[in-house]
Amino acid sequence: MESQNFTIFPGSGQTSLRELCANLLEEQKINWPGLAAAHKGLANVQSRLLSGAGYDVCVQFNPARAVNSGAAVDEESIKNRPCFLCLHNLPREQKGILYKNEYLILCNPGPIFAEHFTVVHVQHQPQAIAASLYRLLGIAKDMSPDFAVFYNGPACGASAPDHLHFQAIPANILPLQKSKGSHFRLITDTKIKIYRGEGINRAALVFAGSDKDLLLTQFDRLLKTAQNALSISDEPMINVLCSYENCIWRIMIFFRSKHRPDAFYREGEQRIFISLGAIDMAGLIITPLELDYNRLDGESIRNIYTEVSLPEDMMNKIINEL
Repeated sequence: MESQNFTIFPGSGQTSLRELCANLLEEQKINWPGLAAAHKGLANVQSRLLSGAGYDVCVQFNPARAVNSGAAVDEESIKNRPCFLCLHNLPREQKGILYKNEYLILCNPGPIFAEHFTVVHVQHQPQAIAASLYRLLGIAKDMSPDFAVFYNGPACGASAPDHLHFQAIPANILPLQKSKGSHFRLITDTKIKIYRGEGINRAALVFAGSDKDLLLTQFDRLLKTAQNALSISDEPMINVLCSYENCIWRIMIFFRSKHRPDAFYREGEQRIFISLGAIDMAGLIITPLELDYNRLDGESIRNIYTEVSLPEDMMNKIINEL
């Protein structure tokens, strides 16, 4: 642990977590050539905005994300590879911020943004949100207002489903975050406001409130309601994106029916090499291949979102039971 630490939060000084993250990033770009090269590569990343779907979606051509997008996440593959998030498997040059003796904040070695961090539990344990949401909310608050924090479920976006982790990215940088309430309808107006996504081809809810305990209680109810509606005992397939601003947490929850679209598994030019996690569901589609970057359009993205999201009738059932 000591060899990996860069600093500790909270420490004896008054330095904010945001400042510590900025310092960590600059130190790592100087002393970790691999990270410096990855950030230099961001200058070659291309992006374009699509507005023809009735909502904005940004497509990013980022070849460096091929490893993440194509990661084998089946049980056998995971069992036969070392966990790249465990402390003893991290690159020698990689340092981190020990957060409340429980998580290590690391610079993401395959960044999508100029500031992109992975928040890794110090113990190897499965990706699961029920018992870790309280910490995600705390991290989002401590990193606010500059960062949002997200969670990818073990079956819908996590490249390391066997090791609990979050990711932190710049706040309000994703299209669906920028749109705020324009694509969400208020369905519950109490101490915890609940909004439902409309016209976005995605099954999405937003919880908003200032009472952390109430948010945790309501989120727990949502998970149990979804389990009952879907007749499952495991965690529902979800992506979670959390921000904190003006004393309010906003938790955006995407309900999924599958991890990757069928086109991901096709052969030749029929294949579309995209693997959707929270970033993609919030409106930034990552494409490691230039072919996909050039050919994706509003209609194809609408179809992909509809395919990988929970069907509307099942979403209605969850909301009605909730």
